[in-house]
Amino acid sequence: MSATSSTPTRWNRRLVLQFLAPTLVALLGALLTAVPYVALTVERHQVETLAERLFAEARLAGEALPWSSGEELDAACVRLAADLGVRVTVIASDGRVLGESTRPSGELENHANRPEIRAALATGTGQKKRWSTTVRSRLLYTAWRQTRGGDVRIVRLALPLTAVAANVAHLRRLLLAGMLAGIAFGLAAALVLSRRMLRRVHRLVAFARRLAAGERAPYLVAERGDELGVLEAQLGVMARNVAATIAELRVEHERLESILRSMVEGVLVTDLGGSVVLMNERARELFELARDLESSGRQLIELVRDPQVADLTRELASGVPLASRDLTLAGGQTLHVNAAPLRDADGRPFGFVLVLHDVTELRRLEVVRRDFVANVSHELRTPLTAIKGYAETLLGPAGDDRPTARRFLSVIDRHAERLGRLIDDLLTLSDLELGRTPLRLAAVDLVPVIDDVLAIFAERMKLAELAVTTRVEAGTPQALADADRLQQVLINLIDNAVKYTPPGGRIS
Repeated sequence: MSATSSTPTRWNRRLVLQFLAPTLVALLGALLTAVPYVALTVERHQVETLAERLFAEARLAGEALPWSSGEELDAACVRLAADLGVRVTVIASDGRVLGESTRPSGELENHANRPEIRAALATGTGQKKRWSTTVRSRLLYTAWRQTRGGDVRIVRLALPLTAVAANVAHLRRLLLAGMLAGIAFGLAAALVLSRRMLRRVHRLVAFARRLAAGERAPYLVAERGDELGVLEAQLGVMARNVAATIAELRVEHERLESILRSMVEGVLVTDLGGSVVLMNERARELFELARDLESSGRQLIELVRDPQVADLTRELASGVPLASRDLTLAGGQTLHVNAAPLRDADGRPFGFVLVLHDVTELRRLEVVRRDFVANVSHELRTPLTAIKGYAETLLGPAGDDRPTARRFLSVIDRHAERLGRLIDDLLTLSDLELGRTPLRLAAVDLVPVIDDVLAIFAERMKLAELAVTTRVEAGTPQALADADRLQQVLINLIDNAVKYTPPGGRIS
């Protein structure tokens, strides 16, 4: 044992006091209850014994006292009081004092209202403990109703209770001394036992602290077979189980962290209040958060200051079973978020999990595909219209003119090739979606490309009375480009120019 566990400290004293306090309270409670109860019981018993004696002496006094009043009866009362050691009073049925042993009866007031007198007149005997204003002392009064013929008088004997009070006080002191001695002995015994138990409790506390601190606690052996020994044994078993559980949890935690680190999706977990509980590295990257930024315990809206995130958290808090939406961040990045509540075994929600997918490229390709679908009809319509127009012309009288027919057939051939290239573009849509659209780069002379495009729109421009001028600087080198795509760009530009230039206008 260390010095800390053997030397009394403030913690030790507090624990000892907590151990002794119930014993001390119980003993003090017994003292405060038993002493007054015993004293009261003894006092009541002594008073009852005195009352029985006084009643017996009152009967004897009634036989000895003359049926008179005044000085004769006073003198008889004085003699009898001296013999019995009590106060003797004789009272008439109307309350007049006929004889008194302490002072002349004529000086005393009417006693008809005295409780013991009223009781004796009513039942034959009366008893009362009270303060006497005549002798200025607390007395026990006993009254006996005596009759002779038609005459009735009350013989009352009174005895001071000072002796009873002294006996009770002495008994109370003895009881108090005995109880205090018992308390002292009990406290001493409890202190010795508590010291012994405290040493074992210190051992358990030190063991528990090492467990709580995550240290590898030593094997704990029960010192005795008592209740505390059972606790020591169970703590030892618990420590081994906790160590095994912690090892399993550590492995599971490392496995979970490894999975989260390797995921291409961002994973984010919040509590019901929107505070972040867990966020993997991919989620940090998607939200462009610093690696050293502490996220645990902070509000999600505080980390990602985006109104769309606030809308998502409100939607989750409203109790929806699943929330799914796209978030467009400030940098133009698009995230698809699937969010759902986390529930315990009883089905009560305790948080939310958000899975983030970077769909920026996917959404871009979707836009490209939509634009392509919107424009493909226009791209196909232009050559088809030209082919149809020239074919109809050839079916007419112009078909008999061989040079004209040959020129028209040449235009139809170029548009047919254009249709073939458009179909090739449709076949390369999958490559476009994968970001692997091939470019057939080659040296391209710009003048023939421009002339071919103008030839496609020659009839439309003639019908709209549009004038077109081209200018290519002499000595312009060939361009490194995809001839088909360059021609497609020029076709789109000329087509829009023909559409939106008023009749009689000029395109340059």
